[in-house]
Amino acid sequence: MSTEKLSAESIAEQQLIAALQMWKQRNWVPAITLAGAAEEILGKRLRKIGMEPSFDNMLSAVIKIAKGLGETDSRLEKDVAYLINSTKNELKHYSGDEDLEFNLREDAAEILDRAIANFTMLTNSTLPQFLEYWAESHEA
Repeated sequence: MSTEKLSAESIAEQQLIAALQMWKQRNWVPAITLAGAAEEILGKRLRKIGMEPSFDNMLSAVIKIAKGLGETDSRLEKDVAYLINSTKNELKHYSGDEDLEFNLREDAAEILDRAIANFTMLTNSTLPQFLEYWAESHEA
């Protein structure tokens, strides 16, 4: 039996490429799950080297806006973090009896954008699949 060594970046890159393939095929649920896994791995790597991942950046921006509008709830950060990741987490963990309703295309695009941003920040590079995705996802 042969083994293969994989770095965190390699694992995330494979997940992200697969997520982009799922996006192209309009398979939103696996695209979200795979992109979410890549985004988390890459985000942890960025934090480890002192950089701010896209999730943290988005969270900070929303909290800043909410506080600027007078929000004072002590659970604000936790609530916003939950909302940012709600579709990904529901799809990954849901075992209830009720049907769930999402805008899967938009949610997939959001998490793919975050994962791509993290990958680009961490590796200082882009992949050809990113350009294809951006062209496709930003069509009217």
